[in-house]
Amino acid sequence: MRKVSTWELLFVPLFFLLIVYPIAAIVGNVTVEGMERTFADPIFWDAVKNTLITAFFAALLGVLLALGFGYFYIFHPGTLVYKIADFMNDFPIALPHTVAGLALLLAFGRKMFWFAGPTGLAFTLLAVALAMFFVSYPLAARTIAASADEIDMDLIAVARTLGDSPANAYRRVVIPVLGEAIFSAYVLSFARSLSEFAAVIMFGGNVPGMTQVLASYVFSKVEEGEIGMAVTASAFCILLSLLLVLTLRLRGKYYARNKGCI
Repeated sequence: MRKVSTWELLFVPLFFLLIVYPIAAIVGNVTVEGMERTFADPIFWDAVKNTLITAFFAALLGVLLALGFGYFYIFHPGTLVYKIADFMNDFPIALPHTVAGLALLLAFGRKMFWFAGPTGLAFTLLAVALAMFFVSYPLAARTIAASADEIDMDLIAVARTLGDSPANAYRRVVIPVLGEAIFSAYVLSFARSLSEFAAVIMFGGNVPGMTQVLASYVFSKVEEGEIGMAVTASAFCILLSLLLVLTLRLRGKYYARNKGCI
């Protein structure tokens, strides 16, 4: 009979109690009435639309900026710009997201961006996307950097020898190699954007039908005492998250299988 280790005794019950059980509690509390009321609520579908649109653009901006960081990571690692960017990449992770939302509000709100409108950029879908980007970008940057570590630098050296500038070598040699990392960075950023609440509500607001997203919709329904609707919306978020995780896993397995065939 196999001896059970201490790690197994600790990990298995704690993992299922603290990770699996809370998710199961949401799914187990979904009711038919809650589903009917939620899916018949046009504000819910507005929140879904707002969430998907803003997360799409937040992740896209995150990947573009992460590729810029990757360029400095490979070609200019000793510069001051790289050192500042490398340090600041981790900063949004450590920063409380209410503080991040307030920082964005002060930076892009009425005081500094008065010319953009009565509230600056604040309390618009653009503000929601920027808030999502702010908290999700570090995932994209670290994913790109981790993949860049595995690139054969001889390929870049050959491109440079043949006359390519660093920018051309990055575009023609590095970015194609980073294809899988770019996909992973986008999916991770998109998933993180879907889950953001504090920074979004501070900078983008929580206006039903306008800037409300799924996370703030759940919060609003809990405040209103509409627990059934909050549970249904939460289960919908869980489903979206599962789809993203499955997409990332299946894509990773497909890439690993095809890479092994090369």
